[in-house]
Amino acid sequence: INAVSDVVDESKEVANDITGGAVGDIENAAHNIQNKLGTSLPSLSLPGSRKPGYWIAFMVIAAAVLIGASAQYAGENSSYGDYAVSVSAVGAGLGLLTLLVYRSRDSNLKKVQFELQGVGQVTNEMLIAFFFFVWWVVGACVLTFNFVPFAITGNGYFSLWAGAFASAGYLADASGRTLDSLASRARSKGPLFGLIVPSVVLIIATTTDNIIGQSRLDLDQCKYGLSVGIISLVGILFLLALDDRGSRLDFGRNGQRMADTLPKLVAFVLVCLWAAAAIVLTFDKPFTNTSLANGYFACWLGLILSFCFAVQEIEELRKIVDDATAASA
Repeated sequence: INAVSDVVDESKEVANDITGGAVGDIENAAHNIQNKLGTSLPSLSLPGSRKPGYWIAFMVIAAAVLIGASAQYAGENSSYGDYAVSVSAVGAGLGLLTLLVYRSRDSNLKKVQFELQGVGQVTNEMLIAFFFFVWWVVGACVLTFNFVPFAITGNGYFSLWAGAFASAGYLADASGRTLDSLASRARSKGPLFGLIVPSVVLIIATTTDNIIGQSRLDLDQCKYGLSVGIISLVGILFLLALDDRGSRLDFGRNGQRMADTLPKLVAFVLVCLWAAAAIVLTFDKPFTNTSLANGYFACWLGLILSFCFAVQEIEELRKIVDDATAASA
């Protein structure tokens, strides 16, 4: 360490000799600026403070796009068209009103209404966030699965899911989860939690009727897709329960070895199931393109997340990925 320090000092002296002391002057100036500004310098790290306004603004933008996409379907004897307009109008109107409430720093937002076991104190802010979450998620599911114009990728489709994503972020924020805590949670169990979404979406996509009223379960491909979604969801919930309760249980030596092996086994099975689902359902039928966007994206997102989960759990696979990454760098 001393040798390295001596080399660094000698390098600085040589650089100062060559540049006429410019390096030292720049270094001193940098220290002076840092001492003067101190803590006033902005942090470039991931913000740990709550940012509810960002999520609400995101919802308002999504609602504005949805208004433009759904206006042409209003009043055409289509209940789905009218519902799309209502989702966008309520999302935009209440979103702007909520932003004004935050701007006025209304203390009633933090007023506790009741307590729930496992959740803690439930405030007005959490209730507002929960309403937005239900409103957007239900709207996205109803319209992108049942309303043909929004089942295809476009402004309506993406604005609905963007609003649902923003409402989920707002609910997490209002519940006290900062961006730092969410990022930490995502690093540990992110792929497993994320895999719940394509599992549920694939179950719905394979069981809803097509545009002419026929059940998609008449197709063997959809029956397989349904089984993949159910198996995947059951496996995820089982692993989450094992992770939550396993630390408090004594399995014994053999039992603990089996408990440590189960996530690897489940990860391998999930990768195989989702890979086959992506091939069968998107290359054969019925989700061969984004005209049935939910089923199409669910297949590929499920494959990606199951592979990420397998990389986390299977050491040999993780080593292959790390070696490949290091070689490309």
